[in-house]
Amino acid sequence: MRVTIKDVAKKAGLSPATVSLALNGKGERLSPRTVQAALDAARELDYRPDQNALNLITHRSNAIGLILPDICNAVFARIAHGAQERCQEDGYHLILCNSDGQPQKDVEYCRVLADRGVDGMLLVLSPDTGGYAAECSREIRKAQVPVVLIDRESREIAAPAVCTDHELGALLVVRHLLELGHRKIGCISGPPGVPSAQQRMRGYRRALWEYGIEQETGLMVEGDYRTESGYWATERLLEQGVTAIFACNDLMACGVYRYAVEHGIQIPKNLSVAGFDDAEFSDVLAVPLTTVRQPSFTLGRAAAERLIAQIRGETVPQEPEVFPPELKIRASACPPKSV
Repeated sequence: MRVTIKDVAKKAGLSPATVSLALNGKGERLSPRTVQAALDAARELDYRPDQNALNLITHRSNAIGLILPDICNAVFARIAHGAQERCQEDGYHLILCNSDGQPQKDVEYCRVLADRGVDGMLLVLSPDTGGYAAECSREIRKAQVPVVLIDRESREIAAPAVCTDHELGALLVVRHLLELGHRKIGCISGPPGVPSAQQRMRGYRRALWEYGIEQETGLMVEGDYRTESGYWATERLLEQGVTAIFACNDLMACGVYRYAVEHGIQIPKNLSVAGFDDAEFSDVLAVPLTTVRQPSFTLGRAAAERLIAQIRGETVPQEPEVFPPELKIRASACPPKSV
C-alpha cells in the first residue's frame, strides 16, 4: 500500500499537520529537531506525496505534453530531447505522445493531455487534411492551458511558434547543386499539407529562378517524408533525365540511395543527391549525404522555454521565433559528367 502522510506522522511521533509543514518547506515555526524527525521518517518509509492531491491544491501538475508526428524520425527525437532537457531544469515532467502523422490523433491527444491536467502543451502538427487543426484549437481552448507550436505554424491555433527557416535551407542546398553545374535537378517534396514542405519547395523554386532555370513540372514529385516515397520518386525523376535529386528530408534521400544501390547507379558519379534535416545517419552512409542541418534540439529547448514562461504568467511574443539552418556539404554531390 502507498505510504501516506499519516504513516510518516506516526513514525515520527508528530501530527500530520506538522509533518506536512516540514515536508513542504513551511516549517519556519517548527524546531530544527521536529523538521529533521519528519524528514527522517519520510526517508525511511520512502514517502512520496500524492501528486493528484497536490494538483488539486496547487492547480499544477508539473507536467507538459509533447505531441509529435513520428518518434522514429531523428528530427523529432532531437526536438523531444531539447524540450525534455529544458523542462527538467524547472521540474516539469514531459509526457510524449506519438500521432503517427495522423491529424485525428493530434485531436485525441490534445483531449487526453487536457484530461490529465497538463500545465501546457508543445505541438508538432500532423498534415491537416480535414480541419483537424481547428479541432485541436477547440480542445486547447477548453483545456485553458498555454500552447507552443514547433516547426509548423497554424492559422487555426493562435499560439507562439518556433520554426526553422525551411525556405532558406532549401535555397542553400539547391544553390550548392547549381554551383556544381547541375541544371536538371529533381525535387522530392514533403506532404502538401505540411507548411515546412511548402517552404522547402519555395526554396527549391527560388534557387532555380535565381539561376534563370525554367521550372519543369515533371521534375517535382510529391513524397511523404518516408523512405519508400523517396525510392519510388527516384525512378520517375531518372526517367526525366535529372543529374541531381534534392530530397526534402533525409529519410526520402535514403530511399534515393536504396534505389541507386539496387539499380547499379553510383552516387555521386552518376547521380548527385542532397537531403534536408541532417539526421544522425546522414554522415555515416557509405557516401555521406550533403544535407541541411535543422537546429532541432534548439527548437525543442526554445519551445519549452516559451511555454514555461507562459505557465509562469509571463508575456511571450506571438511572432514566430525562426532559427537559421546550416548547409552540410559532404560527398554525395559533385559536378555532373558533362561539366
